[in-house]
Amino acid sequence: MLRKFLDLLGSFFVYTSPPPYQGYSRFLIALPTRKLKQLAGTNTHYSKQKLVDIILSERIPTSIEQSN
Repeated sequence: MLRKFLDLLGSFFVYTSPPPYQGYSRFLIALPTRKLKQLAGTNTHYSKQKLVDIILSERIPTSIEQSN
């Protein structure tokens, strides 16, 4: 009982890493739309989040690409 309480209390002080590419996506969303369009390689009007998704889908290697 005491062990579970101490584990719960200590869990607030333990650093957990963010999911992969979360920091990069937060950096990208802060950029202007014009810059995001350049990075995404498109001139079409998309929302910022959609442009970030396009950029990340091009940059993040899939598991199939990693095995080759």
